Amino acid sequence: MTLAKRKIAESKELLGSITFRVDFAVSLSEYGGDPSDYITVYEGNIIGMADDDSEQKIGTLILYMVEAGRTMNEGVSLFDVMDCLDGDSCDCFENLFDPDSEQLKPEVEKLISEDRAAQWDIMLIERLELVPEYRGRGLGKSVALRAIQKFGENCGVITCVPVPLQFSGLGRNDRKPRGMTLAQRRVREFWEDVGFDRVPNSDYFIWPQ
Repeated sequence: MTLAKRKIAESKELLGSITFRVDFAVSLSEYGGDPSDYITVYEGNIIGMADDDSEQKIGTLILYMVEAGRTMNEGVSLFDVMDCLDGDSCDCFENLFDPDSEQLKPEVEKLISEDRAAQWDIMLIERLELVPEYRGRGLGKSVALRAIQKFGENCGVITCVPVPLQFSGLGRNDRKPRGMTLAQRRVREFWEDVGFDRVPNSDYFIWPQ
């Protein structure tokens, strides 16, 4: 049993009668020659489904899927691809990849299993958010693991940066507001419980298996 499947089984014990699905919207541009063509953004609404068949939106899941293998085959700069979308994808490149060789940094490679290292694509979990009344019940963990299981098979790198959403606009050199340290610790503990490992000297976490 893979790590994702084992942890999904564990999280179901907490979910009880809660079931969910994620409805994704995917944008495709007409022109296929731009660096952004190598990144697909999945913007998803997490839908909670009750026993009486009623449904409601209970959260948001956003994934960036980067076709790093295709950039290599077609001679396209991975930096240009990850720089074209937004600051988050560019920051991901700067934290995980050597800017000259565009290869993974050694400290990142050490966290990835040999089986996963044979894959090239990148999955960045950009956002996972639940409304307050659905937190603390294993639902967020189950959503994250299901996304990894569904989309991460061909990804050498599955990553996230655990920053509390209420503080996501702050820069590294900005003064930390009151309560940020505690909130950040809780978010990091959540992703560690999902199964991620922290990259040394970085805010990024890596799925190791």
